[in-house]
Amino acid sequence: MEINRKLERWQNEGFIDQTTVDQILAFEHLQPKPKKLPLLLIIGLIFFSLAVFSFIAANWQVMPDMLRITLVLLLMWMFYGFGYLSEQKKFGQPLIFRLIGLGMFAASIIITIQTFHLSISNSILPWAIFIAALAHYFYWRHQSYAIIGFIFGAQVLITSVPTIGWLEWGSFIIVSLVWFYFSRNPLPMVFSWLLLFGSGLMLWSLIDYKSVLWPVWTLFALVVLLFLVPEKERILRPLYLIIGGIQLVVYLAVRGETPLSFVELNLTESISLIIVATGILALCYIRFRAITWISVLGFVGVLLFDDTAIGLAILAEVVALAYLIITHRQEKPLALGFVYFIAVQFVLYFIYAWERLDMSLFFLIGALLLFALSGIAWRMNRKKVGVSS
Repeated sequence: MEINRKLERWQNEGFIDQTTVDQILAFEHLQPKPKKLPLLLIIGLIFFSLAVFSFIAANWQVMPDMLRITLVLLLMWMFYGFGYLSEQKKFGQPLIFRLIGLGMFAASIIITIQTFHLSISNSILPWAIFIAALAHYFYWRHQSYAIIGFIFGAQVLITSVPTIGWLEWGSFIIVSLVWFYFSRNPLPMVFSWLLLFGSGLMLWSLIDYKSVLWPVWTLFALVVLLFLVPEKERILRPLYLIIGGIQLVVYLAVRGETPLSFVELNLTESISLIIVATGILALCYIRFRAITWISVLGFVGVLLFDDTAIGLAILAEVVALAYLIITHRQEKPLALGFVYFIAVQFVLYFIYAWERLDMSLFFLIGALLLFALSGIAWRMNRKKVGVSS
């Protein structure tokens, strides 16, 4: 056995003595051994399953409608039963059986829709799987169900774009908020947060007022979540910064390339955004200082009125450099700041300024920026270690 070889090696190295070896072996001997299905039984079950599904497939068209639905539901409960037995008797993978059962649940909905000639263009199927996956997650607390829930939650948003109403939108907000509040692990928190952010973007199709600032308003509104669950701020902090950085880069790229003639910019809304951003700045500085950077998005609305996008370019560049400098002084990881800084440079040069700068000037400015950034980091590092420049 592998454990015997390891114990012998540790004993030869002097890490443990013979008494400890005997105690470990006695303890392992008392542990219940995992039960494995015999190989012939596994092969027999595989062939039996193939025979059953082949028979169903061959006679599917001639089966009565209700028999089809009943058959799929029986398969669903059969796989859930296998999952229960697998967990109780310690054989196989309960997760696999339950995932197949969840798939059978989705199949039963599809067959029911087809049987009664219902429309599948709406979000009935994604909604059903979304709720079922969340029920699986809260009962068994496995990350696989969270992934499935996020995929079909996003599908709900996508399929609801043409027909979404206030009732469906409000229901989605409530479900996603409950998922966020009762999530214990980082991955489900991130998934539920992203769905809440996506629901804010859905206001574009829900409200007659078309605003390009819905992403910023949504991000500001989600700051309220941190006051509801302040213990989750450490996990969600990078998410706020990443989404905020992406928004600023996207606004800069779009404004540098297009005149935004497809939507009317509203000065009143832009000024209101600055006022709200000021409040966000004050609240975050007091409670959640690490995400105060997102408050700079409040100036995006006013800066979009500038056709040259110079203001947005300056804002993005200043934020990138300031974030790197302050983060370096606080001895925090710089990876996120460098990625954002490089993204800003790509937007400035390849999208915004490529046709307005000579190639040699392009490379010269890029080199000077990188040289200046490296010099600042080098100088701050020398001061930190106490070496005079």
